[in-house]
Amino acid sequence: MRKTLQKFSRDPAIVMAIVIEIAEVTEGIVRVTMSQIADEENNAEWELVQQVEDERSADEFERLEIRDIVRVLLEQTKLSPRERQVVTLLLEGDNFNEIARKLGVSRSFVGYTLKRAVQKLRRTADELGIAP
Repeated sequence: MRKTLQKFSRDPAIVMAIVIEIAEVTEGIVRVTMSQIADEENNAEWELVQQVEDERSADEFERLEIRDIVRVLLEQTKLSPRERQVVTLLLEGDNFNEIARKLGVSRSFVGYTLKRAVQKLRRTADELGIAP
């Protein structure tokens, strides 16, 4: 078996076909397992699966709600162009060092700029009655 795999591992098309086949088999196993669990509605595992799905939905809803609040705050707050850049890059997932490098400024400048922006955003949130 090992020699056969070594022989096929040199051919990318065969490797990809094997990967796809494994993915399809795995997906099928998950579907069958979920179906078996679903057939036993009183099964503790089914309740756990439902709880996980409910938590995922709640987390997704919360993320969407936060995104919408941030969008409103950004639209309603008068930020300087640099403050807006820093906040946008931070929301895109950049850390202080990455933002500093992208904007050609120091890390402390990024921190100071973000602090000013957050103060303005909090003021706007208070004015709009949006709880932080």
